Amino acid sequence: MTAVHPVIEAHAARIRAVDPLAGGQDGLPAPGPNEGAIEVVDALGLTSVDRLDPGAMNATWSPLIVHRLWGRAGGRDPEAALGALLDQWLAGLGGERGPDRALAVQWPSRDTAAVRALTLRGFAPMVATAARVRGAAPSGPPAAASRVRMRAAVPADMAVVARLYEALVAYDAQFGWVTMRSSTRARIVESLAPVLRGEGSWCWVAEVDGAAAGIVMVEPPTLARWIAPAVRSAPVAYLSAMYADPAVRGQGVGAAMAAAAHTHIEAAGVATTVLHHAVPNPLSAPFWARQGYRPVLTQWVRHLPPR
Repeated sequence: MTAVHPVIEAHAARIRAVDPLAGGQDGLPAPGPNEGAIEVVDALGLTSVDRLDPGAMNATWSPLIVHRLWGRAGGRDPEAALGALLDQWLAGLGGERGPDRALAVQWPSRDTAAVRALTLRGFAPMVATAARVRGAAPSGPPAAASRVRMRAAVPADMAVVARLYEALVAYDAQFGWVTMRSSTRARIVESLAPVLRGEGSWCWVAEVDGAAAGIVMVEPPTLARWIAPAVRSAPVAYLSAMYADPAVRGQGVGAAMAAAAHTHIEAAGVATTVLHHAVPNPLSAPFWARQGYRPVLTQWVRHLPPR
């Protein structure tokens, strides 16, 4: 049996104590060809770089070049340990600059003992990985179930689904991590084509008083394996998109859409549903909290200055 590094062991024990649901904290993979390992007193890290094709769909969801640090901090002072790890990582970047470049560190949301190290180095919380366990009861205003009809999307819905999906991207782009690129519209249509044929993700159109006004998309457990390690409760589904037209917001429509999606998800035997939302979005955090979600991981980011 391979011995667990004491830093990994201490980090994982601290995270389990503050948040038993948060996963992916029990180790670090061996560095790959484009990755590197760094170590300081009481902290370990794995570094990597994303270099995205601006014409690809994933280029919509982040800057084109993202330097990432996956860190683990132990010892009596996790803040100091993480701070030293960040300093070594930042020094190794050599003052890199340029447009469409950023730094990113994912950290367990409830591990508040260490996050001051991030804020003091200019990082800000940008993306929350939030989770809802099976059976979580919604709170807040009642859902407008009588006005909302959810139906499976079909190929004839391409125009309305693509329009609402694009509106979701445009709204999230206001917060500085998502970018509406010249290729985004075409990539959205391409990605939706198999979904609307019933292949892969579940996708529903929400009709409000007979008119299409929202969409919900969910990756079932067979497609959500990439995000499943974020939590310790499986099987996992990933709610990849939900958007309601602004004209129907504040009327319980979104809650009705979420409730219908969760009914389907739980009937499929899913234990935990995971989603991402922008932390600065003033609508997302309170809405998803009312639907039973809470953050388990937070991505802290820092944009690099232009040349």
